[in-house]
Amino acid sequence: MATNAVDGPETEDGAEGDPEFTVTVHLRSSPVSAAARRQKTVLDRVRELEAEGAVPELRVERWGARVSVPAEDAHPDDAAALFTEFEAAAEDAGLRLTPFFETRESVGGLLSSGPATERIIIFPVVSLTVRDDDGLAGLYPCWNDGVHQSVEDCLGTLADGEDVRNL
Repeated sequence: MATNAVDGPETEDGAEGDPEFTVTVHLRSSPVSAAARRQKTVLDRVRELEAEGAVPELRVERWGARVSVPAEDAHPDDAAALFTEFEAAAEDAGLRLTPFFETRESVGGLLSSGPATERIIIFPVVSLTVRDDDGLAGLYPCWNDGVHQSVEDCLGTLADGEDVRNL
C-alpha cells in the first residue's frame, strides 16, 4: 500500500515560507481500537503543539500495517521507499529501528527456507519523522545508543522547545 497524505502541510497562521522543520505523523491504516486511541492521542497532541508554534509545519500520512515488496523490485511503493530511507539514516546515525519497524524475508508469501522472493515490512501503529533543509533529521520510535526514544519522548521534547533531531 502506498503512502498517501491525509492532511497537507499545516501552519499556525497559514503563511508561506520555509519552516525550520517539518514533523510528519505516520499512522498505520485500520488499527484496532486501542491503537486507534493511541493514534488519536498522538495526533491531537502534535496538533496542539503546532497551534502553540512548537511545530512549524505538520504533515499526516497513513500507510498499511504491512507492505510486501518483491525481492527484485526496482521501484518500491512510497511506503517501502520511505522505510529504505529510514534504514539508511538509522544505520548512518547508529540508531536501531527494531522492534518498532520489522522486516521479514518470505518465499512465495510464506516465512520458510529458500531464496527470498519478497520482503515484508511491518510498520508501527504511529511514528514521527522530523525533516529539515538537509532531509530526514529525526525518527521516532527508535533505540538510540541503548536508549528507547518513543513518540511520546519526541512530543515532550517538542513541548519543551528542545531539538528533536536524532539523526
